[in-house]
Amino acid sequence: MDAHAHRRRRAAAWLIGINVAIALVLSALAWLVLDKSHRAFELQATNRAESLAALAQLNVRAEIERVDGVIRATASEIERLTASATPPPDATLNEVLRARFALLDGIEGFRLTDAAGRVRWGTDLPAGPPIDISDRDYFREARQSAEPTTIIGGPHTSRVSRHWGIAFVHPLRQQGRFAGVLYITMNAAHFQRNFEAYDLEPLDSVSLRRSDRRLVARYSPGSATQGEPGDAAVSPELATAMATQPQGGHFVARVRLDGEERTAAYRSLQPWPFTVFVGISNDRFFDPWRQQVRVVVALVVCVWLLAAGAAWLVHRANRREAEVMAALLAQGKRFQALLRTAGDGIHITDGNGHLVEMSDSFAEMLKSTRDRLLGRHIASWDVNQDETAIRAWLAKIKAGDRQRVDVQHRRDDGQIIDVEMQLSIAEIAGSLFVFSSSRDVTEQRRVLRDQAAMLESDLVGMAKVRDRVITWRNRAAERLLGYGPGELEGRPVREVYWDDAEYQRVGSEGYEALRKEGYYRAQLRMRRKSGEMVWVDFGAVPLSPTELFVVLVDITAMKAANDSLAHAAFHDPLTQLPNRLLLLDRIGQAQAAARRDGREVAVCYLDLDGFKPVNDEHGHEAGDQLLKVIAQRMRDAIRPSDTAARVGGDEFVLVLAPVDTDGWQPILDRVVQSIRETIRLDSGVQVRVGVTVGVAMTREGEAATPDELIGQADHLMLRAKRSGKRRRQVG
Repeated sequence: MDAHAHRRRRAAAWLIGINVAIALVLSALAWLVLDKSHRAFELQATNRAESLAALAQLNVRAEIERVDGVIRATASEIERLTASATPPPDATLNEVLRARFALLDGIEGFRLTDAAGRVRWGTDLPAGPPIDISDRDYFREARQSAEPTTIIGGPHTSRVSRHWGIAFVHPLRQQGRFAGVLYITMNAAHFQRNFEAYDLEPLDSVSLRRSDRRLVARYSPGSATQGEPGDAAVSPELATAMATQPQGGHFVARVRLDGEERTAAYRSLQPWPFTVFVGISNDRFFDPWRQQVRVVVALVVCVWLLAAGAAWLVHRANRREAEVMAALLAQGKRFQALLRTAGDGIHITDGNGHLVEMSDSFAEMLKSTRDRLLGRHIASWDVNQDETAIRAWLAKIKAGDRQRVDVQHRRDDGQIIDVEMQLSIAEIAGSLFVFSSSRDVTEQRRVLRDQAAMLESDLVGMAKVRDRVITWRNRAAERLLGYGPGELEGRPVREVYWDDAEYQRVGSEGYEALRKEGYYRAQLRMRRKSGEMVWVDFGAVPLSPTELFVVLVDITAMKAANDSLAHAAFHDPLTQLPNRLLLLDRIGQAQAAARRDGREVAVCYLDLDGFKPVNDEHGHEAGDQLLKVIAQRMRDAIRPSDTAARVGGDEFVLVLAPVDTDGWQPILDRVVQSIRETIRLDSGVQVRVGVTVGVAMTREGEAATPDELIGQADHLMLRAKRSGKRRRQVG
């Protein structure tokens, strides 16, 4: 009895030890499976966040660079307008700012200050005294800046609209002195509206922060708070990530704004002082994994209870110990194999295509249950194959075959998902069975499609260049350069540059900038396939030591608008001769050249004699035609170095330079003679006019300004007029 009891106690101890070991093994296997599955979910969340962050980085950077391009072009135009001694009228400056304001979507205001920081010109200015922005940090920074670069201000509250926003600020200088700032304000709500167009799930978020972590805009559907612009409070994880990897990265943190835990990715917008953040809600994203945890834990408990029950029966009956232990071991192995693949949808179909066994994860993937799925035919969930096609496929397979296929499944709720399947064919008891492992790849395929759609943008031309040969391009690049599908691929980039000089300049400047700064941006002339010229905003970043990624934006219309505005600002609309603004500049240039060469400048003020009778008798249209004919005759009679300008109704000014002593007289004689010749109007009437002239000469040692020279010539002309018409008076 004692020996028997001892054997029973020893057997019981072994059984207990075995049950503990089984429990430990099952727990370890469950932990490994769940850990692997959790890491897979983490990777999916990170990939999703990084894809959206890359998309946000591209969109926000493109918008900022469009604003930068317009503000730079406008600053150049305003500096030209204000370079003369006589400042342009306020209406001219306001018209320039309104025209440029219309080129940009989403901006709140386009404004210009004087050197003291008073907002004197721009769009939507309030009535009353000018707003003073001299105390703004960005104004002080612009005043101290030695380079004509765009400065970013904010986030702050606008003193015009009282809205939160940021400012794009460009300093203006005249003759080396600070002359004020040109700035564009953009409402923070504009970025939030753009973020609302992204494919975000509830409690996901996308935000834009400055490099000092101050919040500019944030959007999170379903979140209790969206955050206040200017708030710099962030999680320790975000602060650490930006300190160690400022250009971009990812992390997991509980957001301080709304307490939601998210998997976040971020991308810097260098050279601009901004960073975009995209957060994926972990509570929502990991719900399927938590369900899997519950299923696996329940399965482990069931397995362990079965093992414990079997051990208890062995202990009680003391029979067939070896057979029972072998059965337990075999059962444990089967459950271990199932646990290892619990993250995928495991299912078995017979040779007729009917489901005979599956894992719970397969039922979850199809949003169904074991009871509803067992016995169903493959065609009931396979979107692309009917029973006839599946029967034909089953007739071809044989034991030992392995296949990988991409299919689409229809869930019980009607949703269609993309599925990647691994198939293995086995023969059991003379019958064929198909063992399948399925994985839902809908999200990964959607991300790939989003990335492909981004690269195939119809708005921005994109290309890859290796060793200055085009290796890839999107449709927008082909359309911009006038090529058909596939025609650009394999072409040397020299074929799309306007000329050799442009090609050589970009080659030398661009690769040097890429080596030092990591990017290159410029406005270039390029050649369409038809030979036409197109202006592009050109940007490039390196992908490898020999390959570049290039972005092209058509700015031909913007350049044409700039040229048209510049011409209209400096020319008389009727005769197309230079107006007073351009005349003053031409006189200044002529004086400088004459001083260098030791020569003189003659400024001749011409007033037409007999113009008013023509205007009164034949009408204003006849008068306008007469002025245009005289303007053309003056252009034909003077030299290329001379200037003819219209300064009043029938008053003109000639700048003859350079000249020696009396060298101006033959030129003026030609002009006067050409004016006096008969003019035939469109009506058939022939008219003649004369001209009275006052001539002011520069004198060595004198420093008369262009305005003073014109005034002297005008005074001399009036003296000649009082002594009789068709005369000239020289001072």
